[in-house]
Amino acid sequence: MIEIYFSDLTQEKQQEILEAFGDNGNFDVYPIVSIPEPEIDDGMTQNLQ
Repeated sequence: MIEIYFSDLTQEKQQEILEAFGDNGNFDVYPIVSIPEPEIDDGMTQNLQ
């Protein structure tokens, strides 16, 4: 799982988030977004033709 936190963002994007959602959103504690890692293809794919 890849997690992106408030501190990972540029100052400009941090400001946009604060303007949109207000202050005290616990952005420093919880990730803004969690991106699941893609499933790894183990070479066992089927030809769907």
